[in-house]
Amino acid sequence: MDLLKMSNRLLRRTSIIALIVLAGLQLDCRHSQPITIRLAGEKWFLDDLTKTNMIGVFEQQTGIKITVMHKDHQELVTELEQPASRKVTYDLILMRHRFLGQLVERGLVQAVDSFLGDATLHDPRFKPREQLFDSWWQEISWYESKIYGYPFTELTPYLCYRKDLLDDPSEQVHFKTRYHRNLEAPKTWAEYMQLAEFFTRPKQHFYGTYIQGQNHIALWYEWLNFAYSFGGNILDTKDGGEYGDIVVNSPQTLAATNQYLALIPFSPPDTLSYNWNGAQAALQQGRVFMGILWNDQAPLLEDPSVSKVLGKIGYTTIPSATGKPFSQLEGWSYLIPKESTHPREAYRFMEWAMSPEVQVQETIKGGESPMKSTYADARVSKLPYIPAFLASVPIAIPKPTIPESAQMTEVMQRTLSEIVTRKRAPKEGLDIMALEIQDILGTRGRLRYPVNHR
Repeated sequence: MDLLKMSNRLLRRTSIIALIVLAGLQLDCRHSQPITIRLAGEKWFLDDLTKTNMIGVFEQQTGIKITVMHKDHQELVTELEQPASRKVTYDLILMRHRFLGQLVERGLVQAVDSFLGDATLHDPRFKPREQLFDSWWQEISWYESKIYGYPFTELTPYLCYRKDLLDDPSEQVHFKTRYHRNLEAPKTWAEYMQLAEFFTRPKQHFYGTYIQGQNHIALWYEWLNFAYSFGGNILDTKDGGEYGDIVVNSPQTLAATNQYLALIPFSPPDTLSYNWNGAQAALQQGRVFMGILWNDQAPLLEDPSVSKVLGKIGYTTIPSATGKPFSQLEGWSYLIPKESTHPREAYRFMEWAMSPEVQVQETIKGGESPMKSTYADARVSKLPYIPAFLASVPIAIPKPTIPESAQMTEVMQRTLSEIVTRKRAPKEGLDIMALEIQDILGTRGRLRYPVNHR
């Protein structure tokens, strides 16, 4: 009987030991599984990275797997705000920089200062304050003196024009006879208007320029170029993360809006249906002499598979009405959501993505690197639009990144559409913008230019 009891006790102990060993093996197995980082963002931009085939290099070097997920940025913001509505957790996202204040204030992304200062994680060869275009980095990826990420790409618009027509001797003679000056790329809006008029030839289905007049975010972005060029703005601030007086209905912005509308007669008949794609197609297919495009669209003008104007386009900064050169500061950042289950590994990937070869390859594929050293590479420097980008960097004007930025943009886009379709007069429309922005900002935004109607 005692022998039987001893046998049973031994059996129980053996079973317990076996369970402990099995649990340990299962735990080891879980730990041996590679960590997977879910990177989410818009396909248009992520393609600049995925087409480099460099992600596989990172996976081989680190053992960390990267899953790329294509998501519209606004859809992504909604999902971050409603995590219970989905099963997927994001470790790293790409986001338009003007949404940064909203994401920070709602506690949806985390600062990376501590990772940058972590000697066990930070690569000492990466010195962002020295190697990045610092002012752009701070506008695109910082908020209230904290670092939230690194730029994925830096964006600014160019004036794109048909340099082959500028070089045409016959066009030069006719232009000088008519306008008493040489035919050259415009530096002022008066010069721009002369060129737009001169090259508008409806019988040839060829026009001087276009506007991106569809009720689309492209309309707001394009109009901002005109506002900035006349010395106007939305808010009177130095940095995008600040609050300041509402100046969207200033005399300067009104003059800019009138200039914008003055381009419609020299544009294709369907210009009010154009967004980014329509504008790009008009230039690509050789239907217009000049127009404003973003730098990430410029490679498509140089792509022989889609462009009829290969090698015929010149690139420069946008004309100024004040004589002061300017550009528009825009960009996308890598950000780590608060919900990330692998924030350290996500940060490691961010730093790796800033490495020289990755940045060079992304820029060749159509991006615009935030790293200064990228532009010393011969493969990059030979791209025809790079000088226009480098000229834009020191003169870029930031736009609002405060939490109310998205609401303000929606108001302005809607009202600008009413202005370009002549449903509202320019001054009335700008005054309405100012009032609606004041409603959004409350005491944080004061009308500098009072409105006498509502």
